[in-house]
Amino acid sequence: MSGLFKGADELEYVSDKVGAMKEAEHSSWVNETRWRDRFELQEALPGGGQGEAYRALRKSDQTPVFVKAIKSPKDPERRARFFREATAYDSFDIAGIPQLIESNAHLHKEPSAQLYIATTFIEGPTIRRWRAETTADLETGVHMVLALLEILDACHANGCIHRDVKPDNIILAGGDPAHPKLLDFGLSYHEVPDLEFQTEHGQEVGNRFLRLPELSAGSLDKKDRRSDVSFAAGILFYVLTGEHPDVLQDAHGRLPHQRSPLHAQLQTIAGRRFARLASIFDSAFAPTLLARFSDARAFADRLRDMMTDPVDGGSPSEDLAAILALTDTEAERRRVSNVQRLGESVQHVRRIFHSLQGKLKSTFELVQTGYNVTAIAGRNTLMFRRTGSDEILLSVPCEVFEAGDELVFALAGETIYRTDLGTPEYKEVFSGAIEAWLLKRLRKALDDPDELPPEADIFMERRPHAHLEEAREAAECAGKRVLAFVYDPTQNARGQLRSKLGYFLQNRQTRDAMNSAFVVALVPLSQVIEISPILNGQSMEGARWVLFEPNNSALEQAVIYANPEEGEKIMNRLAEQYGPQVESSGLGRAPTHVTTPAAK
Repeated sequence: MSGLFKGADELEYVSDKVGAMKEAEHSSWVNETRWRDRFELQEALPGGGQGEAYRALRKSDQTPVFVKAIKSPKDPERRARFFREATAYDSFDIAGIPQLIESNAHLHKEPSAQLYIATTFIEGPTIRRWRAETTADLETGVHMVLALLEILDACHANGCIHRDVKPDNIILAGGDPAHPKLLDFGLSYHEVPDLEFQTEHGQEVGNRFLRLPELSAGSLDKKDRRSDVSFAAGILFYVLTGEHPDVLQDAHGRLPHQRSPLHAQLQTIAGRRFARLASIFDSAFAPTLLARFSDARAFADRLRDMMTDPVDGGSPSEDLAAILALTDTEAERRRVSNVQRLGESVQHVRRIFHSLQGKLKSTFELVQTGYNVTAIAGRNTLMFRRTGSDEILLSVPCEVFEAGDELVFALAGETIYRTDLGTPEYKEVFSGAIEAWLLKRLRKALDDPDELPPEADIFMERRPHAHLEEAREAAECAGKRVLAFVYDPTQNARGQLRSKLGYFLQNRQTRDAMNSAFVVALVPLSQVIEISPILNGQSMEGARWVLFEPNNSALEQAVIYANPEEGEKIMNRLAEQYGPQVESSGLGRAPTHVTTPAAK
């Protein structure tokens, strides 16, 4: 017997940890301090973050085994995790995971013990290696994941959450995709008496194959079986596409199966079953736990239904059931709920505007445009115009969107109000905040119409300067030129300013190039006449743009081209020719008073 144990107290300690750990020779728990004393090395294998991996033979009976040796032998938490992993193999009689041959991980509190775990050796490739050599069809992928879900369901029934399901941790026994074996329980969670990691809530667990928000640092939901179910969906996604799902939502809010070109690839693979597959992924990859499949069996049932239901439909009752299966999902219900909530929020804003219109004694009419509500945001542009006139005094883009557990209300890009997402408050505080902001903007628009021209909202990401002098000062500081969009207030609709700007600046790339290269202004004709003769004799029936040096000398001017594609070409040309990158001895390098063909 090893000298690591000093008496009966230590034996009782080991018994308490694993229940039935015996010191007999046939026990899986041994007191050896080095695995090489018990096994003969045959081959080093690719390891993981928790340990080194080997293929070996047990010296006593030549049993082939897989040996995992701890990688960070002095880290107490890693040693405790190693013990938890060993108990997972020892405790669960599950056909889809290797059986424990032996381990000394129960000695994790003994610093001199070089911890190891020896399990049955599974012959076959990992899913990653298999997928690199194979193109899988939908049926193969589904059958593989159904078998994986059966393993996960058994683990969950035993109180174990794997938390590290990925292509490298699944071996296809004998190369058969219908017989996956789940390995590496190093990051798993299951109850082990007196063994708990107090630091886990501050750490990220899981893997980079699919990063789940509930497994991130600071989360208190790291022990939820739905995480494993989402990982299983990630395996199906990987088997079909050969790509990692990476994250549930990308920067555009798209789920893995919604991203190009993988969306088209999945359509080709799934054929007429694609709508059902996409609906399944909608639930499995939902960002919130509540919207996902409740357990492995629910996911498996949907996969079986997808493969067994006739793609050509059947009786009316069967067709209705199929439609409900596609649309009556938690993900779809959440989408509809979001649209309803955001739509109601946008209407609450409009009611405040309408109430203020009444207080102004019908001096102004309230009109709206661009109303659009999606599951991500509700948008509307509300405008005040003088009664009996087409003149717009004030235009206010409104947006309501979710941020964490709050609803955020933004007017003209400025956050005005926030409220709880679950129980939004629309009483005095809400109406007071919206009305106070709106009154200030109306008064400012009346005092200085040039300061807040309604067309300024077309610029979206960055509001233009309303005065050339301010723009000139900003340009000098930034080392840029001034691009001024100029309108004549006496012309019809300010020289069709809204229409022309709306088309010219429609593309995001156009606006990005403009904001990177220039300081932008939106000004009336009178401000240009004060500093330059460049527009003398030019028709202002159509609004124009003028490019200025910071010293107010004009470089180019042209009518605003009401076409998105041409607008992008013009802006790219201006940015390349006059942007900060063309500076050499000074900014004033280009010819003055040049007109483009569009100006004629």
